[in-house]
Amino acid sequence: MIHSIIVTDDGTEVSDRAIEMASEIAKPSNAHLTLLHVIDLSEDPDSMIFGNNRELIEQARMMNIGRVTENKWKERAKEKIEKLSERNIKSDSECLIGHAAEKIAEFADAKKADLIVMGSSKRLKGISKIKAIGSVTRKVSELANCPVLIVH
Repeated sequence: MIHSIIVTDDGTEVSDRAIEMASEIAKPSNAHLTLLHVIDLSEDPDSMIFGNNRELIEQARMMNIGRVTENKWKERAKEKIEKLSERNIKSDSECLIGHAAEKIAEFADAKKADLIVMGSSKRLKGISKIKAIGSVTRKVSELANCPVLIVH
């Protein structure tokens, strides 16, 4: 029985399809659905300004990118949760900062998720599809300790 579903949401149309698929799974089993967004700040700011001071680099990342992104995502998540609530689907949201694949897998473990639902927009076939699948989606499918459903 599925009790806890994590659905990743990056604000794209394919994420909307993943949320819809996750809600279709959650509804009949009365599972709890968590919308998860990860702000991946993997590119370092100009080292000429910050040198190797990791603390300053992290502060600059949050000031320039993280806060704005997090606030916009929280608005989106609130709307999605209200719609899910209207359909009697229990849900909440979480926004994390870090390397996306690792954070998703760690969060799923911490929540004891039964399923992770992710969107992927790649439309290739065969081995090309496996090689081209989004690096985050591919890595989550490798790291996760629960099934990962990939929605196109």
